Amino acid sequence: MKISSYTVDEKTLLGNLPSPMQLQRQFSGQIVTLDTQNLIGGGGEGRIYPVLQDSSLVAKIYHKPTDEDADKLTVMFSHPPDTPIAAGHSAIAWPVDLLHTLNSKQQIIGFLMPRVFRAEPIHIFYNPRNRREQKPLFNYRYLHRTARNLVAAVNALHKSGYAVGDINESNMLVTDTALVTLVDTDSFQVRDPYTLEVYRCPVGKPEFTPPELQGQSFREVDRLPEHDLFGVAVLIFQVLMEGTHPFAGVYQGRGEPPSLEARIQAGHFPYSKKRVPYRPTPLAPDFKILHPSIQQLFIDCFEKGHKHPTERPDTKIWLQALREAEDNLIICQKNHQHLYGNHLKSCPWCDRTKKLKGRDPFPSREAVRNQKHLQPVQPKQRKLLSLRPQKTTTTPRKPAPPKPIIINRKMGQYQPLLTPILTKTKPPSLPIIPLPGGGNGIAGIAKDAMWGSLWGVLCAAAVAGLILGTIKGSLAVFGGTIVGMLWGGFFALAWQYIIPLGSSGSSLGLTGAFWGGFIAVAISGSIYGISNRLELFGQAVLFGGFLGTIWGSFWSAFKPPLTLPVPGRVWGRRGLFLGAIWGAFLGTVIGAILAGVFVFQESMKENSNSWLELVSIFISSMIPAIGVGAMGGIIGGAVLGPILGAPTLPLSNKLSGIRGAFLGGIWGCFLGVIIGVILGGILPQFGSIDLVRIMRVDEDFTIILSTIFGAGLGAIAGCFSGAAWGGMGKW
Repeated sequence: MKISSYTVDEKTLLGNLPSPMQLQRQFSGQIVTLDTQNLIGGGGEGRIYPVLQDSSLVAKIYHKPTDEDADKLTVMFSHPPDTPIAAGHSAIAWPVDLLHTLNSKQQIIGFLMPRVFRAEPIHIFYNPRNRREQKPLFNYRYLHRTARNLVAAVNALHKSGYAVGDINESNMLVTDTALVTLVDTDSFQVRDPYTLEVYRCPVGKPEFTPPELQGQSFREVDRLPEHDLFGVAVLIFQVLMEGTHPFAGVYQGRGEPPSLEARIQAGHFPYSKKRVPYRPTPLAPDFKILHPSIQQLFIDCFEKGHKHPTERPDTKIWLQALREAEDNLIICQKNHQHLYGNHLKSCPWCDRTKKLKGRDPFPSREAVRNQKHLQPVQPKQRKLLSLRPQKTTTTPRKPAPPKPIIINRKMGQYQPLLTPILTKTKPPSLPIIPLPGGGNGIAGIAKDAMWGSLWGVLCAAAVAGLILGTIKGSLAVFGGTIVGMLWGGFFALAWQYIIPLGSSGSSLGLTGAFWGGFIAVAISGSIYGISNRLELFGQAVLFGGFLGTIWGSFWSAFKPPLTLPVPGRVWGRRGLFLGAIWGAFLGTVIGAILAGVFVFQESMKENSNSWLELVSIFISSMIPAIGVGAMGGIIGGAVLGPILGAPTLPLSNKLSGIRGAFLGGIWGCFLGVIIGVILGGILPQFGSIDLVRIMRVDEDFTIILSTIFGAGLGAIAGCFSGAAWGGMGKW
């Protein structure tokens, strides 16, 4: 080891150890040898060396290690995040062990982490010039996948209680296959789950710092997920907008243009719907090239999130929107490397190539194969009028070699050394890190199925108890429901005085009343059904639990909605699918309305019944009416959807609350009808539902009526369970 290449502190610390350097792993006790002759990278805090015993690991050795560093690394090692992994590639370079010296002090001087092979900083890929010179076949689909994998990695950290803090373009490494790795992890903000001590992130770049933290000392600030979400949105904007910073623009005001930090602090987003003293830079891509949902997320983050940081879209919303945007890309007929959203009428990259005078942001494979993507554009020669003919000779100029990219320490604390990348004529495949959504693998699906079953049982018990209590005229069920609503509203308002929740009293009271009534009707209905040994109650609860299990598993595995939020209609197979979904929902609504009209006509008769009898008639007529309407709607929608086109499902950025409940109700209705039809046709064969006795019909119509009855019950149960699932934000 060349001691002269180290600082005085390092020389004293290492005690003139011979090269290669030997250190001991803190937790496994293994002796590791570092190849100090082949430095991988370095920065202001330390240097990165390869490990001779294991080529998949590297070691970061601090220049000035402290006890706080050792404590922080110990917490990180003991509580690793659920890191997304694809094909052996780790999305987060998390410490796998600590390293201490072999002398008597045994001081922690660094740590081991996974080695990232063939990866470059993310700005190499989103900067048009760098990408054209080094990664010319990295097209727009790859950039979308890069953004998705970046968000997936940050999502894993947030789920484990960590914050990145120093989000910037140098701490995100990307491979040729769009896989992302977050590095410089020892600068993340870490909270000890036992002592609650916070090890803050002391650094940050102003270009990625949210407005509420501009000008503050990072050593005195606890980072929150919404702070990271601002920096993540800035990076996504740069990835999808050719390296353009979201707050870069042409100043339209008076005087000197403010700095980028001042623009962020003022919330002057040039693409905002509000009036700001900026317009987008002339060479920036058009904001409309982005998918509509992506555009809205940027507005929500930089405009709505300026005064209310908690309203910034979280990683879960970004994952879904980026997936939809990527699936929505189509290929240009002139250049197959040009991909753009199908909401556009023409290829924006062809237009941009003309605007840049032939500099294609995504050159074709043929151009890359013939090395024409690096050649400068030949300017058109102007014809000069002269009285005398003159001979002009021009010497052809050779294309200038690409300039080397120099990475300085200002771009990040950990800098890998750049290596030349050979241009490939065939783009690599696009693996994707498993996206965290409803569930992660079999365990996640099983967990969501369990919760779905629980909600299905609760919803079925509440609905069945209310229906049977109404039909039988049980005052206990109604009394329990009213008492539950009163107590729920009271406790919600009382809780507001104990721990202020920042909501109005009316909204809290209504929320508490709803949940109190829901729990009370489920309990009182269960007691009523069990004490009276009502067979239908048990069947309804069983059906609700089964439906909830299917619902939770389906949502976890497939993560609906499965359609694209594109204005207009969808035809073909997707139109058939969407038509069936909308048909089930509209048929359910129409069936419920017709049942209400029938009950209204009954109430207008001279010998009108009591209100309990009218409610009983409404419920008994509503289930078959909804069943017929839902089944007819599915058939009609499936027939007309591929021909006339079906509207896409509404996608809300706030995937919870009222809009989330509405979208969940649509999906729940469709799934409930399908499951209800299947069970309605199967269960009578085993004598589980005696519709002959209940509805007093001929046995020949039992299967038909049980199918209708099952479709009606399934639609109602699906709407309730789907609305509850969606209202809580379970997508």
